[in-house]
Formats: sequence, structure tokens, C-alpha cells
Amino acid sequence: MIKKNKFLFLGLGSLVFAVAFTIVAPAFAQIATYSQINGDTTLRVGARSTDVSTLQKFLASNKDIYGAGLITGYFGSMTQSAVKKFQYAYDLSIDGVAGAMTKSKVNSLISDGRGMDIYSPAINNLSVVTLGKNVTFTFNSNEAVKATVFYDTNRISWSDPVVSYGTPGISGTGVADNNLNISKQITLNNLYANTTYNYTVLVTDASGNFSVIWPHTFTTGQ
Repeated sequence: MIKKNKFLFLGLGSLVFAVAFTIVAPAFAQIATYSQINGDTTLRVGARSTDVSTLQKFLASNKDIYGAGLITGYFGSMTQSAVKKFQYAYDLSIDGVAGAMTKSKVNSLISDGRGMDIYSPAINNLSVVTLGKNVTFTFNSNEAVKATVFYDTNRISWSDPVVSYGTPGISGTGVADNNLNISKQITLNNLYANTTYNYTVLVTDASGNFSVIWPHTFTTGQ
């Protein structure tokens, strides 16, 4: 399914609230095999060109965007529908026309090597173990991610991302593991004894998609 905002709230073991559609397995190819669209012509229904073929090949790298996957060089209704889905997924004006903004976005994805990964990563098997004033979080994801645990004695709050497709602002102190890997272990050390903390976990994949668990609490020991 196509996801609009690349952002998902997750509960511990179940979905609590999503700013997106249901996540399915990623279905995109290695973007390094795709060429940029170099022509200046706006691509719309009725166009025939090698640029249309280039666009179709890129869109076909994600079956949820362009399930037909036909590389014909002709811009028909199926290509128009795929362009609209792409525009929706990347917060572009939805008109089914590959104009300057849409082609620029396609080319930037190809240049960055990110591809059309529009799926939020999972947070699975989260374990929170308290040992005195130290707390260890262990969990895994369905793909390589960076992770941050935010904690605070006050309620955790969010603010909107500063830029499109950025991560949200989250209150509290953050302890991060910025290595991209599937299994994570983050330890919070020397917290206040016998204190209840609020926490949340943020994970971000290589494409900038992210997920956040709904806030929970833990209580330290002596």
C-alpha cells in the first residue's frame, strides 16, 4: 500500500495509530539501475518518447505505484495513474502530469540512491529491562534502521517535522544508535532511583521513513 507521510505510530506489539496506510513488504528495485529523466518536455497523456520509457521503468520499480509495469514509451492512462500515486506519496501536486517538480523528485531519488521506499520500518519484540538505575531496550526491525530512545519524567510530546519527510520533534532526552542495522540494544545509564519515566522509541530507515511507538513508562530501582 502507498503511504502518504512516511510516518507510523506503533504500539507494543500492535498498531495504535497510523498516519498512513497498512505497511506491506517493500517492493522496489535497486535504483542504481535506473536513469534520470534528462528531457525538458512535460510528460502527459499522449506523449511518446524515451523519457516516457525512462519514467515508466522507474515507476515500475514499485508495484504499488505502477503495478502494470509496462515500458512502452507511450504515456497512457496507466502511466498517468502511476504518476498520480507517485505524486501522492511524495506530497507533490496531484495532476498525473510529469512536469518539472515531478521529474525533479524522480531524479533526486535516483541521484540519492534511495529508490521508492515509502514504507515505515517496524519495531518488533521490544523488551525493556530495568536493573537498578539502568534500563536496557532491545528490539529489532524488518530492515536496517537507526534508533533513538527518548525518555523524560514528564509526559512525552511531539511536534511536526520541520521539513517535509523529516522526523518529528520529540521531547525529553534522547539516546541514539545511529548505526544502520536490524537488531538494536540501547541502555540508559544512571537515571534517578525509584523514579517513573515516560519513554518512546523512534526508528528511521535509510530512506528517511520512520516509526514511533506510543509512549509507555518504566520505573527504576535503587
